Amino acid sequence: MQAVCTLRQKLPVLSPAQALEYVSALLDGDAPAHLAAVVAEQLVEPINPVLAVKTIRQGKLS
Repeated sequence: MQAVCTLRQKLPVLSPAQALEYVSALLDGDAPAHLAAVVAEQLVEPINPVLAVKTIRQGKLS
């Protein structure tokens, strides 16, 4: 029950029933996709697109 309360504190968008369903599913193995999507959207910070750029070839230094 503590995990459900903690999850609800961090994700108030989840109803108590959804939080309980999510935690119970995690304990049994795998969370439902629709709840995992909500949790990921709320908890995972977006990547800064500038920091995500990778150079494919090295430029010439003058």
